[in-house]
Amino acid sequence: MLQIFKKNTSLLAISLLLYFPSMGQDKEVWSLADCVNQALSKNISVQQQILSTQSARYDLTQSKLALLPTLNLNANNNWQTGFAINPTTNNAQENVSFRTNSFGLGGSVPVFAGFQNINNVKVKEALLKASLKDLEQSKNTITLNVCNAYLRVLQSIELYQSSIDRIQATKAQVDRQQKMFELGSSNKSRFLQLKAQLSNEELAMVNAQNTLNQAYLELWLLIEIKPEPNYKIEKPNTQDLNIADEPRSIDDIFDLFSNNSPDIAAAEWRTKGAQIQNQIAKGGYSPRLNLNGNLNSFFTTQSQIGVGNLNFTNTLIGAGELNGSVIPVFANRPVGYDDYIVTPFNTQFNRNFGSNIGLNLSIPIFNGGTIHNNVQKSQISHQSNKLNEKLTKNNLYRSIAQSYVDFKASFKRFDANKINLEANKEAFEISEKQFELGGLSIADYLNSKNAYIRAEADYTQAKYELVFRRKVLDFYLGKPLY
Repeated sequence: MLQIFKKNTSLLAISLLLYFPSMGQDKEVWSLADCVNQALSKNISVQQQILSTQSARYDLTQSKLALLPTLNLNANNNWQTGFAINPTTNNAQENVSFRTNSFGLGGSVPVFAGFQNINNVKVKEALLKASLKDLEQSKNTITLNVCNAYLRVLQSIELYQSSIDRIQATKAQVDRQQKMFELGSSNKSRFLQLKAQLSNEELAMVNAQNTLNQAYLELWLLIEIKPEPNYKIEKPNTQDLNIADEPRSIDDIFDLFSNNSPDIAAAEWRTKGAQIQNQIAKGGYSPRLNLNGNLNSFFTTQSQIGVGNLNFTNTLIGAGELNGSVIPVFANRPVGYDDYIVTPFNTQFNRNFGSNIGLNLSIPIFNGGTIHNNVQKSQISHQSNKLNEKLTKNNLYRSIAQSYVDFKASFKRFDANKINLEANKEAFEISEKQFELGGLSIADYLNSKNAYIRAEADYTQAKYELVFRRKVLDFYLGKPLY
C-alpha cells in the first residue's frame, strides 16, 4: 500500500468519494463503492489472505486444545496358529489355532513442559492478529487499486468531453470560414488551416476515446466483471472544489497514522510472536512431567470352560505298608468334562480388566545441541522481526513525507494553473472575436486556441492531482477511503 501511495494517480478516487456527492445509479451504472465491493468479493489476493487468516485461526484453536488431556481408544483382533503361550494359563501350546481381542483406553495430561504449550497459544494469537492486519492491508491495497482505475476513467471522460467541445467550436469556425470563402470575403488559406486544425482535434478526440475505452477495460477487469459496452461509472460533480491546506506537520501525521497502520501493527505482532517463540525454545531446557493412565482388557478363544459331567479316574498316588505288605494307594482325580466351550466374552472382559496410572518425568541432558540451536535461531528470528518492524516504520515515514511534499507542490501548482487557464481563456475569447472580425491572423488565432487547450488540460491534471494529494493525507489522518 505504501508503494501505491507513491503513484501520482492512485488516490484521486478516494477524494471523489468524500468531496463529491454520489449520483443516482441503476444496474448499468457503477459507483466507486460498487466497484470496490465487487473487487473485494472477487479479488484473488484478498481471498487468499482470507484463507490464510482462517488457517491462522485454526492454528490458534489447535494450540488451545493442546493444553487438554489426550484420550485414545484402541482395539486389536488377531488370529494365530502354531506355537503359543496361553494367556490365561501361561502354558506353552503347540499346533493351536486361536483368536485374541484386546481393548485399551489410554490418556495423558501434560503437567509441566516449560510453559511451552501456554506460550505457543500466545504465539498463535499474535500471528492471528498479524494475519488480520494483513487482511486489512490487502483490502486497502485492492481498494486503492480500484480507486486508481476509477480515477483514470474519470480523467479520460473529462478529456474526451473536452475534445468533443473543442471540435464543435472548431466546426462552427470552419463552417463560418467556408461561407465567407464562398462569398469571397475570406481567402482559401484561412479556411484550409481551420480544416487542418479540425482534423487534428478530431484525431485527438479519437485518441481520447481510445484512452477512455482502455481505462474502462482496465477497471472492469480489475473488479472481475465481464466488460459490457453499456456499463458506465458515476460521474461526480467536480465544480467549485475547495481544497484546504494541511496545517499539520509530517511528524504529526506520522504519529497519528502509525497508531492505526495495519502494516506497522502486523509487523509489531510478528515481533511479539518471535519474542514468545524464543521463550518456547528456552522452555526446551525444562524437565517434562506427564500424567499417564490406561484401562485395558482382553479376550481369547484359548480360554475355555467345561460343560457336562466332570469325569474322574483312579490314579496311583503312592504306596503304603500294612502288616509287612506293600499296599498301593489310589485317588479319584478329575480328568475333564464331557466337552469344552470358549469362556464368554463378558466373563473374560471383566476377569481380565486392568488399569494403571503413573507419572513420567523426562529431564533433557543432551540432545545433540538441538535445544541450544533452537534458542539461537529464535533469537535471530526475533532480531530480524524487530528490524523488519523498524523498516516498515521508516518506509511509512518516507511515504508520508513524500506525500506531504507532493501535496504542498500540487497546492501551488493548482493555483498557478487556474490563473493560467483563466488568462488563456480570456485571451482566446478575445482572439476569437478578433479573428471573426478579420483583425487577427489565422496563425495567431490557432496559437491562442492551442495555448488555451494546453492550459485547460494542465488545469484538469492539476485539479485531479490536488484532490488526489489531499486525500493521501486524509487517508493518513484516519479518514475512510469511501
